[in-house]
Amino acid sequence: MLAVILIGLLFVGLVLYVKGQAGLVHTDQTTLCPTDRPLSEVIVVLLDMSDDFSEPQRLKIQNELERFMIQLPRFGLIEVYTVDRLEQQVITPVVHLCNPGTGDDLSRVYQNPDLARRKWGGFLRHLDAELERLMSSPETPTSAIFEAVQATALRTFNRPVYESLPKRLVIVSDLLQNVPGKLSQYQGIQPFQEFKRSPYYSEVRSDLTGVAVTLLYLVRPRAPQKWPDHYRFWEEYFLDEGATVERIIPVYGDQ
Repeated sequence: MLAVILIGLLFVGLVLYVKGQAGLVHTDQTTLCPTDRPLSEVIVVLLDMSDDFSEPQRLKIQNELERFMIQLPRFGLIEVYTVDRLEQQVITPVVHLCNPGTGDDLSRVYQNPDLARRKWGGFLRHLDAELERLMSSPETPTSAIFEAVQATALRTFNRPVYESLPKRLVIVSDLLQNVPGKLSQYQGIQPFQEFKRSPYYSEVRSDLTGVAVTLLYLVRPRAPQKWPDHYRFWEEYFLDEGATVERIIPVYGDQ
């Protein structure tokens, strides 16, 4: 009888072990991204660092970005790019992290939800710290938004490994392109169809097919953000690149 019980316990233990191994996902220790399965989604956050953020704007941005982090599915990738100085090289992401999951969907019997929750907490702390650091960076004299959007397409969205994944682009910016000698929207907002015929547009075009765009629009009372001309310019631009502007969220509080 005892032998039967022991065999039964061993069998149950073996079943739980096999189930645990089947549900185990191997991840990179640095990025927390899975190494043995595809990602679930890709979100890119593009921060325009050309102007300082006021405290109300910073808080609004942090709240909105936190919503995206919470909604990001398990093993979804989030990358952060910055629009800062204009350089010859195509910019690279400054953050590359995957959501390891909260552990709420894991079994306490044959998995480790506590470890998953610790990883989730570490993911949020790391991302929050990086976003805070970036938003505290000094302002820059140029604002190469087109070039930064092009970089997100080339470095991230156009990668074959991400081709079938849902893709989102979140831009935090006043959307005032300012590249001396090329285009400065501080001097006025020309119609997009007119800009489209310029040689500069050929330089900064990108493929954003299937990308859903959310704009956290920094409202600058003393800047030439004429509504609705400015918004229409960018909506037509993203449509021409193959993307869709899902939401535009005004961010007030400029000093």
